[in-house]
Parts: sequence; C-alpha cells; structure tokens
Amino acid sequence: MLSWGAALVAWPLAWLVLASAQGIGTLLAGGGWIGVAVPFGAHPWGLVNEPTVAFAASRAALVSYWLAPPLVALALAVLLPTLVPVPPGWLSEVGVFQLAVSSATLGLGWGAPLGVANGPACGLERFWGVPPSVFVVASALLGATVVQLAVARLNGHLWGEPGGPLRSRRLVVVVAHALPPAVVWVAVARVQGWDVPPAAVLTMAAVLVCALVGGWIWTPHAPLRPRPDVGWGQVLGVVALGFLVFGAAAWAGAPRRGQVVGFVWGVPRETSNVPAGMAVIRFTLLPAQRKPQAS
Repeated sequence: MLSWGAALVAWPLAWLVLASAQGIGTLLAGGGWIGVAVPFGAHPWGLVNEPTVAFAASRAALVSYWLAPPLVALALAVLLPTLVPVPPGWLSEVGVFQLAVSSATLGLGWGAPLGVANGPACGLERFWGVPPSVFVVASALLGATVVQLAVARLNGHLWGEPGGPLRSRRLVVVVAHALPPAVVWVAVARVQGWDVPPAAVLTMAAVLVCALVGGWIWTPHAPLRPRPDVGWGQVLGVVALGFLVFGAAAWAGAPRRGQVVGFVWGVPRETSNVPAGMAVIRFTLLPAQRKPQAS
C-alpha cells in the first residue's frame, strides 16, 4: 500500500519531469519556458518561446529540446537506484523504485510512440531523417535495460526474509509494485478518451516484461542498509497524498473538447511552440492593489 501510494505521486511526477526537461532545456539554450502540457494519452510538452525561428532544426535543439525528455528519463532511471543518496526508510525505498520505474516505463516506453505524431520521434524524423521506428525501438530497449536497476534494488531487501530472495518472491515484487500503476495509467488514459496507439501499450509492456525477466534471472545483492519499519499512519498519509496528486494530474492530463490542454504562465510569441488548436489555461499574476488617493 505504501508503494502504491508513492506510485500515485511518482508516476505523474515523472510525466511532468519530461515536459519540464524540454522547457528547461530551451531556457538554457536562450529561449523562454512559458508553460507545460501533460496529457495522459499524448506526449508531454514544455511550452516554450524558441530563441530563433530555425531553433527546432539546430544542433542545440537536438539535445535541449527534442531529446531532453528521454535523456532525463534515462538519467533518472539509472541514477536514482544507484547513486542518488536517499534517507533510510521504506518510503524512500519505494519512492526511488516508483520514480525510477515510471521514468523507464513512461519516459522511455509509453512516451516514445506517443511522440511519433508530435514529439521527439517526429522532430528527429523531420530534421535529422531518423525513422520513428528506430527511435521508438531504441527508447524501449533502453527502458527495458535500465528498469532492471530499480528492480534489483528493491529485490535486495528480500535478503531480510527467511530463505532470501527466492525467484518466486522476486517476480512477485515486480508484479505487485510495478504492474498496478502501469495498468491504472493506461486505464485512465482510455477512460479520458485518448486514442492511445497500440504501439505505446506494447512498448510499455515490453519494459515491464523485461523487468519480470530481470527479476527471474538476477539474484540481487544484499541492501546496504537494514530493513526499516513503517507504520499505518505513514501508509495512510502517503496514500491520501497520492490520491490528491494523481487526481490533479488526471484533471490536467484530460482532453478539453478533444484537444490537449496547455497550462501557460508566460506570453507566447511568434516563435512559440503552442499549437493553434490547443486548449490553453492561463496563469497570471494578480495585479498589484492600488493605494487609495489621499483626500
């Protein structure tokens, strides 16, 4: 239950990180980050004012704009289970697991086919001649590879159980912790009315199947810290927070009149990537209150 509650927070966060990576990358390249779009059934976008008219076809855009989402997802899936220090506790462990798995599953599996129409795969084909199938397959293979790191880390805690990390237990860990969030994500996208391409489901499934294969093959090392305890108060608090976060993410990721919703806090200019048909929700600062004139 603690892991499922953490998943309700981590999976939308991983999806938001993809859009934020594109916005921050464009900002570092000299443009402006003015908003995000995080649809459940389409590729997330950082809404930006590009620095120049020809920015999308430039070498700077290749890394900072088109490849920023998958590269950040890859970095999170690799670094979180291996190098990033986290405080001891079950919440930290399942949080690291869910964020790393969602980065691999959503960022490298689910998201790659969604970007064929209007996303990284589309940009690579248009400006660099990379076939979308090559990008989708390569992204899914990377996701299937790096997801093993999160699985091995969580399975390492099975050394604290009588008998250790038996193969059946390693498989149950993947089935119980990783599959339910993925099923919920796809189900919500379908209920919202998104026309999800079968390829997105297949690449997501490929990452998760490889996680199962890794659990079947690899015997993990013992964890570096003793198994921590967890109480029901922490579990219920995380689950409640998870429902709030996931509910907000589902609202933000639902289509409006069949269109992707963009949340914009800046001013789109001539070089912005905000599509003409996008349903835009604007955030503006409240005007400063005027002081009454002295009589």
